[in-house]
Amino acid sequence: MNIWYLSAHDQPKGISSRTYDYSRELVRRGHRVTMFTNSYCHFTHRERLAPREKWRTEEIDGIRVIWLKTIPYTGNGWRRGANMLSNAFRSLEVAQTLPDKPDVVVGPSVPLGTGWAASRIAVMKEAAFVFEVRDVWPIALVDDGGLSRRSPVYFAFRLLEKSLYRKAHRISATMPFIFRHVAESGGNPEHVTWIPNGVNFDGYRELAPYDGGKTRPLVAMYVGGFGNAHDVITLVKAAALLRQRGIDDYRFVLVGDGVKRQECRREAAAHALSNVEFHDPVPKSEVPRLQAGADVLIAAVLDSKAYRFGLNLNKLFDYLASERPVLFSGNAPNDPVAESGAGFSIPPERPEEMAGALEQLLKMRPAERAEMGKRGRAYVEREFDITRLAERMESLFVQAIRDRRS
Repeated sequence: MNIWYLSAHDQPKGISSRTYDYSRELVRRGHRVTMFTNSYCHFTHRERLAPREKWRTEEIDGIRVIWLKTIPYTGNGWRRGANMLSNAFRSLEVAQTLPDKPDVVVGPSVPLGTGWAASRIAVMKEAAFVFEVRDVWPIALVDDGGLSRRSPVYFAFRLLEKSLYRKAHRISATMPFIFRHVAESGGNPEHVTWIPNGVNFDGYRELAPYDGGKTRPLVAMYVGGFGNAHDVITLVKAAALLRQRGIDDYRFVLVGDGVKRQECRREAAAHALSNVEFHDPVPKSEVPRLQAGADVLIAAVLDSKAYRFGLNLNKLFDYLASERPVLFSGNAPNDPVAESGAGFSIPPERPEEMAGALEQLLKMRPAERAEMGKRGRAYVEREFDITRLAERMESLFVQAIRDRRS
């Protein structure tokens, strides 16, 4: 198959890598893949292209990567909206110049404009259209408090979302229960296939086995975003509670960036938490080695209705692949940590319970912590190996092509 995969934020070997990961696996399975992505990085705010370049094509790991020049931005202001629009129209502009004809075009739900562009390219090139639902916009924006249901933007996004569900020949969903929302939105729930983010184990196999944390202090690590839906502040507050109880057997390492990072830094400074460190985000390829320095890995999200369709946190699967105990703070109908027995799951936004769980991990023997990590690793190898999930993706694309022809 000739597959065109549109993205905005995912970059080859970047911080967010779903599109690249699946593209590489599909190339390994003998398919031709073109990946459209912004040259301006959403996470580092760095531009790859020269000022006068509109786009650039290069080959990376057998993938034809097309870097698109889009409007730069920081934060969530109007320039971010302009960036989304420029991605959509630049994708259409480039697609018209390419002489080859794809069999399937994949477009995401975030941003919705890129998904719309993919649907238009599919019509223009007489290809199947697969809508990849990675987050349920615009409802997720309302759940996170960033958008009002009375806003004209909400109504415009909602109409666009519904139309994409109807136009899609097949729907790839990163959350397991999205089919219910698709049905409510006028789409066909039988066309939905759950394809979560997978784990590429190449970077994990070369690491030494975890010894369970035989030396103090133990390293409690958070790797990911400091966005509106994340709850890293609860981790900082839990560190403060432990300090108040005279427990200094943890070093907290927080890696990432986002709008809430400064709030977390202020909280740590207010409590004079010298054992809390903040580090800049790293490329996905460096995550395995980074996490190998942890004794417990922590994921925390707000108590938001946004997770009612299921949980699909990249970090959780990477955490479990690292063979470390995992502490998850959140509320969702699926819970990989509880399902795997790889750690502790606690309710969201409760620093006292997080501090208690960290104390409990501290009291465990190294062998017990190591056993937790092994259970998590076995679970993701069984359920989330990207080489197996790529087979599911491939089958979805084949069915989308058949649906279009019929």
